[in-house]
Amino acid sequence: RGFKDETIKAAGLGWTRADVYEDRAAWGLDPATQPDGTVKKLWLPAGLIIPVFEKSEVVRLRIRRPNGAPRYVIVSGSSMMPMIAGKETGAVVVVESELDGLLLNQEAGHMCLIVALGSVAKRPDMWLHARLRRASLILSVLDYDEAGAKETWNFWARTYKEKVKRWPPPTGKDPSEAFQYGIDLQEWISAGMEK
Repeated sequence: RGFKDETIKAAGLGWTRADVYEDRAAWGLDPATQPDGTVKKLWLPAGLIIPVFEKSEVVRLRIRRPNGAPRYVIVSGSSMMPMIAGKETGAVVVVESELDGLLLNQEAGHMCLIVALGSVAKRPDMWLHARLRRASLILSVLDYDEAGAKETWNFWARTYKEKVKRWPPPTGKDPSEAFQYGIDLQEWISAGMEK
């Protein structure tokens, strides 16, 4: 995926080899039961662990599973706030996945604020909405597919008007794929920020 060692460490990315079932109380979660009445455990599936932090606190764990459905699992008790990284310069780049956000932050975070929504249909909360209203430019880098285009024009452009610029990657459906095809992400984002 193109991550440097320092990016992996700073993001707290991890890997679990096997599914783990934990006591919910040990994670500060309320007890829950299965439909048959048995105690429900907290499922931590095998895969790539992608934490989201607020200051130094982990507020969300998303796990990208190598096999099976669903491909992504959000661990119970997680916040659904977006991941925010980069530098406030007036330009904001909005992406779907945290992995795309981390890669863009590594390559171009010094030029713009990166917002990884976690889902194409996720809406900004009041705090993020206020930051987006102050932005001079919002590059919509939602996946280059029907859902990404629909959300760009139906929500983002209607809400933030002329500030929004749809900026799909030159190749691939998202920044990670574009990077794998050899696209210089900093150059691509820089071109999108030009008037």
